[in-house]
Amino acid sequence: MVTAADCPSLTADDRARIAAAVAAAEARTSAEIVVVVETDPCEEGDATVALVAAGFIAIAAGGLLSWTGLRLEGVVIAQAALFAGLAALAASSRVRRALGVGRLPSHAAHQAALRAFEDLGLARTKERTGVMIHVAVADRRVEIVADEGVHAAIAPETWAEEVEMVVSAARAGRLVDGLVQAVETCGAALAQALPPEPGLGNELPNAPIVR
Repeated sequence: MVTAADCPSLTADDRARIAAAVAAAEARTSAEIVVVVETDPCEEGDATVALVAAGFIAIAAGGLLSWTGLRLEGVVIAQAALFAGLAALAASSRVRRALGVGRLPSHAAHQAALRAFEDLGLARTKERTGVMIHVAVADRRVEIVADEGVHAAIAPETWAEEVEMVVSAARAGRLVDGLVQAVETCGAALAQALPPEPGLGNELPNAPIVR
């Protein structure tokens, strides 16, 4: 898995290397390749469930505290303090994951990848041949998402090798090398299955998208 320590911010040279690899790969295929690096944690759904639970716990604690002989204002203050503390914990995605509240990291990263695929226009290429290499750094996930035109020619499990390339390189502190290599091998597979077609220009940017 990829960690934040494995993924420093991409420099201008890093971006240029990846863009050049994408351009070279796309010159041999009708497909469009986009590299996306998500540096923030992927959205896991809101913390409503955890906040409601915190409220119920604070209310229940108030009932217990009333049996101690504590005055009403003391009970209210204790309840407020307890709720504030629990609410702060509920706001932490790491704590919610540990408690099993919200989506699992792999699911959150997968949903983020699907959203990025739509938002960045990969699902709107002329021949439906978009391919996205998605790195979710905080969630420690790498995924390759391809459109239906690619799926018709290449089995989805084909991309497992490219995913492992990125993961292994990131672990060694060479994320950019892994991304460049993955783009090159993706390009080779796409060149065989989806050769260039006349009249199809470059529909999507070659530079990696970091967000």
